[in-house]
Amino acid sequence: KYIKYLRPVRVIDFAPFVFTMDGSWLLGQIAFVYAFNKVKPSAIIDKLIEITLDVLVPGRGAGGSNWWNQGWRMIEEQADRTSKEMDIRGELRKWDEEFPFMHHELIVRYIAGFFASTVVMTVYNELRGGRTRKR
Repeated sequence: KYIKYLRPVRVIDFAPFVFTMDGSWLLGQIAFVYAFNKVKPSAIIDKLIEITLDVLVPGRGAGGSNWWNQGWRMIEEQADRTSKEMDIRGELRKWDEEFPFMHHELIVRYIAGFFASTVVMTVYNELRGGRTRKR
């Protein structure tokens, strides 16, 4: 009785992207799986921590006029960086213990997969003529 009201849907609108049920969807899935498995989350996390430390622990300048003061300031800066790095890694460890189903490395893998999928689908759709293609 209600089947006559159902009609097939070919295009699904989601955010700014239009996902069609053609090759772009399949290529997006393949790109997601590939990136999810191939990404090295520890390298990405290390780089993000390094960038964060560069922002949080600024350099101390040129230091004093002699080599002793310059060396002492370098030691202080390295101690601050190491302290902050241990704090950040401790917070990540606490996050992993509190939310074991969303481990920080798993989040990095998901983000990499979504990014790869979006890029592949966008490139595929642009090569095929974009969203405004006439049939």
